[in-house]
Amino acid sequence: MGVITAIFLTVVFIGCILVYMKAFFNENENKKLIELHYKPSALAAHVISRCTRLAEFSPLWWASNKHLQTLLTFFIPKPEVEFERQFLQLKDKGILALDWLKSTKKLKKRAPIVIVLPGLTGDAYSVSRTCQGAEERGMRCVVFNKRGHGDSPLTTPKLQSFGDPLDFRQVVKYLCAKYPEASITAIGYSAGSALLASYLGEYGSSTYLTSAVCISPGYDSEALFENGCSQPYHFILLYNLKKLLCKHASALSSVLDISSAMACNTLLEFEEKVYCKMYGFMDMHQYWDKNNPNRDIDEISIPILCINSLDDPICDKELIPFDLFTSLPNFLLAATAKGGHCGFIDSLSTGPTWADKTAFDYLVAVLDFLEQDDKNYRIKGK
Repeated sequence: MGVITAIFLTVVFIGCILVYMKAFFNENENKKLIELHYKPSALAAHVISRCTRLAEFSPLWWASNKHLQTLLTFFIPKPEVEFERQFLQLKDKGILALDWLKSTKKLKKRAPIVIVLPGLTGDAYSVSRTCQGAEERGMRCVVFNKRGHGDSPLTTPKLQSFGDPLDFRQVVKYLCAKYPEASITAIGYSAGSALLASYLGEYGSSTYLTSAVCISPGYDSEALFENGCSQPYHFILLYNLKKLLCKHASALSSVLDISSAMACNTLLEFEEKVYCKMYGFMDMHQYWDKNNPNRDIDEISIPILCINSLDDPICDKELIPFDLFTSLPNFLLAATAKGGHCGFIDSLSTGPTWADKTAFDYLVAVLDFLEQDDKNYRIKGK
């Protein structure tokens, strides 16, 4: 037995050495240059020169696999940050929750604001790393929770559909009134980026936002839902949606067949039996016509950065509209070889990920560019 044990331990030891050596010699391979897709402009030149992280992304050497990058985000400890919840009443008497980061710094009234839009069923806790990053940059941070999300009550028989920007519009207007001197920016993750893109496209030049970042956007949600995503992600997403529906079953039973919705086996079927029916659309074609985030994407008029990993196991790289980024001057795409879905993990720290830090680099660079542009305009006007 002792000999067998010794042989086993030797094999394990040699295996570990080989894995380490492979990672060591592939370290430069992991530090692959990022593909940047954009139309040359003064803004693009300024941003790229200021955002040095756009040059490369180095995932953890032992966790460069797309599934590890995606799933590790749920297991790495989150930073200890505190939020103050505010309920905002909407025009139809519904309410949603805004979670304000309790900053340890005293912020001026004109400090830039960043609105964070979590993923499909995410909450403030799920984006706490991002919120910590906002504080480090001296920005006022607020997390946007859709109706009934983030452990908030549902006071109307209505959940916010995939690309309906009306509630978000009311939040942005509220923030403009509350902080009239502040620039407002936004960062969206996964489904949150779909809502953000829907808002930016639908409202064009009147969004009241100065810049935005979309992390792991899917672009064409209709194609994404019809093609489906691989397991276990499909199961996890569907389970979380059903959990949300079950929580608000009493509020929604007057407009939905809860039992039928709970029996759905696919995300597309759930979308049809819940959101399509809830909003009174005739069919899914009509539903996506009003909810697909790419429906008005070419109407987006503010600077926007999209960060996608080419190995994303949920939002396939085939859905990325590369031509769009080389035809519109305010669009910038950073495509990494690795990173998974909303992963981009480069360390095990509780702080912001590479994507989070890059997002803030971009927002700050755009704000600086706009400020310089405004100064030059005023000087020329004298």
